[in-house]
Amino acid sequence: MPLNQVRIHSFRCLSKVDLSLNSKRTYIFGPNGAGKTSLLETIYLLGRGRSFRTRQSRRLIQHGQESFAIYGELELGGITHHLGVGRSTGGLELRLDGKPAPGMSALACLLPIHVIEPNMHTLIEGGPKTRRQFLDWGVFHVKQDYLSACRRYRRILGQRNKALKTHSGEASWDESLLEAGLVIDQARSHYVSELADALVGLGEVLLGYPLEIAYRKGWRKGQSFKEALEASSDKDSAIGVTQVGPHRADLVVSLGTREVREEVSRGQQKLIAAGLVLAQIRVFASNRDDGGILLVDDPVAELDKNSLGALISVLDELPVQQVLTGLEDSILPPASGCSVFHVEQGKVLSVVQ
Repeated sequence: MPLNQVRIHSFRCLSKVDLSLNSKRTYIFGPNGAGKTSLLETIYLLGRGRSFRTRQSRRLIQHGQESFAIYGELELGGITHHLGVGRSTGGLELRLDGKPAPGMSALACLLPIHVIEPNMHTLIEGGPKTRRQFLDWGVFHVKQDYLSACRRYRRILGQRNKALKTHSGEASWDESLLEAGLVIDQARSHYVSELADALVGLGEVLLGYPLEIAYRKGWRKGQSFKEALEASSDKDSAIGVTQVGPHRADLVVSLGTREVREEVSRGQQKLIAAGLVLAQIRVFASNRDDGGILLVDDPVAELDKNSLGALISVLDELPVQQVLTGLEDSILPPASGCSVFHVEQGKVLSVVQ
């Protein structure tokens, strides 16, 4: 499922770029501030509809311009798909095969994007919401109709919370909330089981210890969702918010015998988060025949020599298209047969190996 071409107009420091990607791995080198990470952002936008650096898409428009546009050509099952993401004064515009896309999910289904970047430690260090988003994005790509189930649950949860605040019959929403919530819980539980299997061996390679995960449902262990909702009824009424359910779930990550959120260093957190991303790619590949596209932003700056070597050894075995950035090829030597580009002041040049 290679993304063959990416064309960029007026995005950050990139005025006009036409980039041909290698089906296995592409390297992009250049000094800090040259536009390497911006190139990764454009690919990320094609599959996620947002940047991994900022939520404000208007800030991505090149200074002095009124809009940006990104186009991608994706080969899937012998068919070439044309993806487009743009931002102007009218907001974000999405296109698929020459027509307005019905939503970001239409592009995301075709182009699963993973990223390993400097701030990814927030997956471990941050709150449960960040890990729920990681889980839900993974389940969305392997479980049909999961997105519609999540939307239904959020809608019902909003109605129940509104009723709690106004004391206007919140119990009438309980049955629907239970039904929608159990669909989400079962899908997540199955996915976490697959993810746990895919993690086997990764912790030892990356960190020297087993890396394990467990799914915390969002209510007390040993209770059913129904029992938890009934037990929380008085508290819900007093606070005006539903206190239990899949919206309170979390992913618990352990390295050896330690729960990682509080007991490991920032560098270890980044490697653990990278391990989760790599396991997610393994799950994708087992369900979809390929792992999508992995963007790795300047791993040399984040990892010591041994950790970098361990990461590259895992990448070499993954069935995923990869784009890696770095300062220079002497520190991150390109693998044979891969494409290499150099970026300087927003201009991208192909390098002949």
